[in-house]
Amino acid sequence: MNKHSRNLVSGFTLIELVVTIIIASIITVGIVTFIGRTVDGVTTASTRNKLATAGRVVIDRMALELHNALPNSIRATTALAGGNQCIEYIPVLGATTYINPAFTGSGTTTFNVIDFVRNGTDYIPASSTGLYGVIYPNRINQLYDGDNTLPWPDFPNRRPIQTISSITDTGPTSDLSIITLTQAHRFRRRSPNERFFVVTQPVSFCVVSDKLYRYTNYGFYQSQSVTELLISDDSCPPVGGGRCLPNYNTSPDKVLIMDSINNTGLAAFTVGNQNLRRNSLVAIELNLESGGDSIKLSHEVLTRSVP
Repeated sequence: MNKHSRNLVSGFTLIELVVTIIIASIITVGIVTFIGRTVDGVTTASTRNKLATAGRVVIDRMALELHNALPNSIRATTALAGGNQCIEYIPVLGATTYINPAFTGSGTTTFNVIDFVRNGTDYIPASSTGLYGVIYPNRINQLYDGDNTLPWPDFPNRRPIQTISSITDTGPTSDLSIITLTQAHRFRRRSPNERFFVVTQPVSFCVVSDKLYRYTNYGFYQSQSVTELLISDDSCPPVGGGRCLPNYNTSPDKVLIMDSINNTGLAAFTVGNQNLRRNSLVAIELNLESGGDSIKLSHEVLTRSVP
């Protein structure tokens, strides 16, 4: 009886306990790893989604502005090794048909255009300050040739662009408006479509280190500035002189558009060939990084080259 009772009272052996612990550990490690990778995946997907959403908003904004740029006004600097680069364009505020501007002689200060129309009604800009008239812009260097003698800007005669003094509606019974320039001007060449553009000062989008900035109110300069791309402490003007985007001595219009950019070895902006026979494409490429995750966004913008 005693021997039979002892056989009924038995437990796990040491080997069984060790095997059970090992199997449980393996299962636990697997579960923890699975959960960790799932959490990392969700976090990575969330980060990339945020980067992609922010990047798309920025690219859509640039695309809209570039699409409405003055024909043949888009230019880009050469991308530096770290990815720093600028793209510049002249914004169009309005366009119409000209009647009698000067293309011969010493030029004139006034001429007529067909009324500007917005939403089916005549439209005159509320202020003529900072406006410029353009006819047949087919040479990019002549569009930016405003950095001559004072008072600034000084566009030479026989250029496609000149400063506007005023735009005057001739009245409700007429379909004409009067353009008055700041000085007598002879436009360089007639437009096949007789188009007259009203533009404002150039705008630049620049990748500087890990940030994208938008610059305004810095003026017309024939040589596209790269000074801002070569300094790292945002000091402007830099030691030794030079021009910044914008000119910080007068109008520091510099707006941060986006950060978390790493364009090392990449060109953020590539401008296609602009000519009078076809429109052009501008390629935008931004590599965005955050928390070890990255996403590359590419976009092409159709721009007008035919004036």
